[in-house]
Formats: sequence, C-alpha cells, structure tokens
Amino acid sequence: MSPEGGAQTGTPGAEPSVSEVLGALGDAASQLGSYVTRMVDEQPGMVLAGAVAAGFIIGGGLASPIGGKITTSTIRATFGNVASLVALDLLRRALEDGGTSSVRPESPGTE
Repeated sequence: MSPEGGAQTGTPGAEPSVSEVLGALGDAASQLGSYVTRMVDEQPGMVLAGAVAAGFIIGGGLASPIGGKITTSTIRATFGNVASLVALDLLRRALEDGGTSSVRPESPGTE
C-alpha cells in the first residue's frame, strides 16, 4: 500500500497491484471482524436477531406464505407508525404556535 494509506500507487491513473488489493481486503476483513466481535459483546440479542433475519431472507423465507405475512404486517406497522409520527408532529407544531394559524383568508372581502 502507499504511504498515504490508499490502495493506489504513486502514478495517477495507475491500477493497484494484486498485493495492494489483497492487503486492502485483509484490512477490511480485519475491521469487519473487530466490529462483529464488539457487537456480539455489547448487544448479543441484536446480533442474534440480525442473524436469524438474514438466515430467513437468504433461505428464501420471504417467498413462503409465512414470509409474505411477516412482510405485509411489517409494512403495515411501519406505515402506521409513520402516519402516527406525522400526526404527532403536526399536533406539536400547532401547540407550539399557540393554536394560531399562519394561513390567511384568500377572499378579497375578508380583510
């Protein structure tokens, strides 16, 4: 690798050598391993849930009837939560404004 820490050689536009690419892949694998180890130590339940979900998806579980129901219910719950959050945000803004509306009437005779 170059002294700057990049995977390119000193010549602009030059392709990296095989050893530089393999070195960069080794560094990335090492960092990924460190991250996974830290996550397993800090949040083992979350890692287990992620592994189960990944195995379910990779194993073709989304194509099964149960996978379809899980996907549908997850989408419905997500959209329901988003709608609730939007409604709460609108209510919060209305309460912060003191209930006054910033919208003015459009008809010419109401001034």
